[in-house]
Amino acid sequence: MQSNLPNFIIAGTMKGSTSATNYNLSLHSDVYCVKSYWKKRVNEFYNIDTNSLDGGLSNPNSKELDYFNKDLNYEKGLNFYTQYFPLRRQAIGESSPNYFYNNEPRQTQIITRIKNDLPDVKILIFLRDPIKRAFSHWNHLQRPNLSYGIQFKDLTFNDCTEQWLTPENNNLLQRSLYLENLTSYRNAFGVENIYVTTQEAIQADNLGEYNKIYTFLGVNTLDSDPGYKSVHVGSYDTTIDDASKSFLQTYFKSDVDAIQALYPDLDYSNWDSY
Repeated sequence: MQSNLPNFIIAGTMKGSTSATNYNLSLHSDVYCVKSYWKKRVNEFYNIDTNSLDGGLSNPNSKELDYFNKDLNYEKGLNFYTQYFPLRRQAIGESSPNYFYNNEPRQTQIITRIKNDLPDVKILIFLRDPIKRAFSHWNHLQRPNLSYGIQFKDLTFNDCTEQWLTPENNNLLQRSLYLENLTSYRNAFGVENIYVTTQEAIQADNLGEYNKIYTFLGVNTLDSDPGYKSVHVGSYDTTIDDASKSFLQTYFKSDVDAIQALYPDLDYSNWDSY
């Protein structure tokens, strides 16, 4: 089984269609993006003990690698990482949305590590309406048997947003603040190597948006939809309460204003008003 260096990374954002993009980009014959199927095959071929790994690499059912953000994984070295890219394609990549969250303790080296190891890599970032992203994230954390996010378990959305005493330590909120992380990626890799769009734009025009991404990745565009689909789309038992919405509109306003000024041509038509 051969190993290859990836030339693109889907860095975020969490709950912003990274799973759907991972699946849909891979429908192109010239694109390889890591999936659980290939993780399992690589683990079996190299007899890798996932109990010695962390984050996405410890979970063979996840698409994510979490190589650059988890010390335990990164210490395995670049040759270990490249084993998860066994297919040679024009565009070779992975999707780990934790790479877009540099504010969490012990994750401040992510961009430096990526830049050092993959200096010419292209970065894909998918933004989503910040309030809807936070609400989707909160709903995800209410699922049974999760080993993370337990501080939010069985609390209302308002408890986890407006009533939270330390918003700077609340990753439901912090992961919906895009400007600082996006600026860090732009500074490290250059604007020309960062592709930014919105989840809402992809949902409105799958073929058109994915063809733009194919062009960015240097592969041919497609004439017809190869079978794109949504992934991990759930229905919720609750809706966003008015108090939380009002609080979050104010909380996210300056960040949203700055993002829209930085990328004025993106599709924000289905975002809330801020």
